[in-house]
Amino acid sequence: MPFICENVECRAVLARGQVRSVRENEAWCFYCPDCKARNELNDIGAAGGPVELNQPQRSGLPHKVIASARSLEDGRYAAQLRVQRALGTKGTYAVEERWDQLDVFLSAQDAIAHAKAFAADLLNRTP
Repeated sequence: MPFICENVECRAVLARGQVRSVRENEAWCFYCPDCKARNELNDIGAAGGPVELNQPQRSGLPHKVIASARSLEDGRYAAQLRVQRALGTKGTYAVEERWDQLDVFLSAQDAIAHAKAFAADLLNRTP
């Protein structure tokens, strides 16, 4: 199984021979040859046996979610959201989805929390 760079800007799919594993502070990793991002590896070999490295499985692709709050003239905040869905191949993202005003809130923190919850629900509903 190939390794995949977890840097959302890169997402390089790499054969095992293309990466050099490194042990840093009792943990294994590799640095992507394309973007130099650090990627975690797990040793799944038997205790006392040879090292067998595997990339941890992630629950989903690394989508880009940018939640923000825009202040309104009346002192309230509009929840804003931008979502870019990560693709499973290098080339990285589908078309950006954007919401300029999901709802209006009394605090910026509430607006951002609402936008993040909306994004999580959206990404859980669709592949």
